[in-house]
Amino acid sequence: RLPPSPRLATAAVTLLRENPWARAWLRARLGPARTDFLLACANAAVHGAGQTPIALLLDGALRACQLIETVARAAAFDTVHDELCSPGRAGAALASRPPLRESPAQEYARHASAGSLVGAAVTLLVKHDGAEAAEAALAGSPKAARYGPAAFHAVLGTALARSGVLVRDPERLPMLEMAGTVVLHPSALRTARGDADPWAEPVLDAARRAGLRVIVMDDPALEDVTPLADQVVDARRPL
Repeated sequence: RLPPSPRLATAAVTLLRENPWARAWLRARLGPARTDFLLACANAAVHGAGQTPIALLLDGALRACQLIETVARAAAFDTVHDELCSPGRAGAALASRPPLRESPAQEYARHASAGSLVGAAVTLLVKHDGAEAAEAALAGSPKAARYGPAAFHAVLGTALARSGVLVRDPERLPMLEMAGTVVLHPSALRTARGDADPWAEPVLDAARRAGLRVIVMDDPALEDVTPLADQVVDARRPL
């Protein structure tokens, strides 16, 4: 039986994978897909050699959720492919998107990564032991700040795809948790017959209870539910 690999190797790969600065540096040079593949392979190798199967099971569960999301998104796109890619369909003008904001989980991961590096450095200076420094780095690694949101967004993306919603940019989904205002077009609150959807009132009530500011465009068919909105704007006003 082979001895487990040094914890220092596991700590080095974990820092590269969980540290936001390191991931951003690698993604800028290798691209998002190559970076994720490289770090996933390195993570599997060091944890396999280090005989720590729990980390592999956790990563495998996350990858399974992401694979299910990818298949669901592909099926959703296949459903609307002919409509979106028809030769006579005019495409929208390309507009620059604002840069992605830092989510609370990413902010925590950034601070925790810096703290783990400081803790590892202090441990190495005090105890002069690389193994102890590696354990300090692993103890402060913000795995939960990455695994938790990643699993949630994979499940959310799967649910949206299965309900027929095509998400153009999955990296924008984490921004939903920082939304403060919801703007609803009347077509989102009406049925195919033109009357108010039975789910309109529960949706508006849930948005209000979540602390969101709700803006709805004026529509005669929605006069029973518009009082739940914080603001009702003229339907002729461009959004």
